Amino acid sequence: MGMTTDELDWDVIVVGGGPGGSAVATLLAAAGSRVLLLDRGEFPRFHIGESLLPVCLPVLARLGVEVDPAWALYKRGAEFVCEQTGRRRAFDFSRALPGPPRHAWQVDRAGFDAALSTRAEQCGVTRRFGAKVQRVNLGPDEVEVELPDEVLRARYVIDATGQNRLLARQHASAEPLRRFGQTAAFMRFDGLGDAALAEIGPGHDIRVMITAAGWGWVIPLAQRRLSVGLVCRESEIASHVLDRYIAGSPLIGRWTQGATASEVGVERNFSFKNLRPHGCRFACVGDAACFLDPVFSSGVSLALMGAQAIADRLAPALRDGCERDEKLMAPVAAFMEQGYGVFASMIDRFYNTRFVEHFIFGEYGHHERIHDELVSVLAGDVWRNDNGFARMLMSSRRHEKPAAAVGGGHSYAGKP
Repeated sequence: MGMTTDELDWDVIVVGGGPGGSAVATLLAAAGSRVLLLDRGEFPRFHIGESLLPVCLPVLARLGVEVDPAWALYKRGAEFVCEQTGRRRAFDFSRALPGPPRHAWQVDRAGFDAALSTRAEQCGVTRRFGAKVQRVNLGPDEVEVELPDEVLRARYVIDATGQNRLLARQHASAEPLRRFGQTAAFMRFDGLGDAALAEIGPGHDIRVMITAAGWGWVIPLAQRRLSVGLVCRESEIASHVLDRYIAGSPLIGRWTQGATASEVGVERNFSFKNLRPHGCRFACVGDAACFLDPVFSSGVSLALMGAQAIADRLAPALRDGCERDEKLMAPVAAFMEQGYGVFASMIDRFYNTRFVEHFIFGEYGHHERIHDELVSVLAGDVWRNDNGFARMLMSSRRHEKPAAAVGGGHSYAGKP
């Protein structure tokens, strides 16, 4: 016979203290659950994934996280830039379909993640850093979380370990997404000059740089900082590739003149999907559930949306004592699959079709309705049924002929 609830150490153990982990822990604690948040590292810490989308701002407001100018910078939208041809095109979030806020934030992840973690503690979450989880044992009546020198027991566990993919590795359920980016090289610049800030502009748009090998990002950050990265589809990339790219970019050269550069960091094999993101007494959130590709900055925002969905499903189940149901998170998985599906289809088209030529720089993207629907997707507003562009993306993902857009009065059939 299993142990009673009172005999277990915790209601929920969350493994991983990034945005998704801290958010789900905060919401569960606010709902009355006993929550332990474990992280193998220490805060604050550096992390890429610095550009948020408007769709996640209501989640931050619900969490009670106040934006701090020490780590956050206003983000108007995104600008795509091809220096080889001289083309550029800006997408302003204010042009999105009615719904989410009209802007987002560029965030220094060290400060942002620390703020979310601190908020979790303020809401009653117990935090433990330097706690390396070795294994999770899932039973019908309890969960055991093994650390090097102890075993913790809970009613439920949430894997928020990001690219470490604790449960996906344990279950051998990680499926690589080969058609997306495979490797990223990146660095930071400190001490941007006045001329650079003037050219960046008050909107602080993320710049998505179109390159022959893939694409690059240029993200303005608070405190006169700049994040620069290069993403390639090859599984290997050396630091000198990023150095060569930066040296050949007039825009980056102007913006970083006189600034101090960090060392180059590299991440590999990051695009994957967890084929078993939930089950009896467990759920995975954020990158531990799925990470597509950073090109449209969806990672952190999808993690926060997933955290909110999991908490809203799990909190009442814990109160009612039905959290062991292996299908408890099926509605959450379906909800997240829609978000992943829209972004995955757009990312696939970005890499494998002439999407950039036709929709970013070309004629289709200049159609007013298509433009606004595209901006809505870029803003992360992908859970609505009146966006013809998103419907086209999902139809093509199912290998069906795209139908006329519902409510849009135009057809995407046959478009690239």
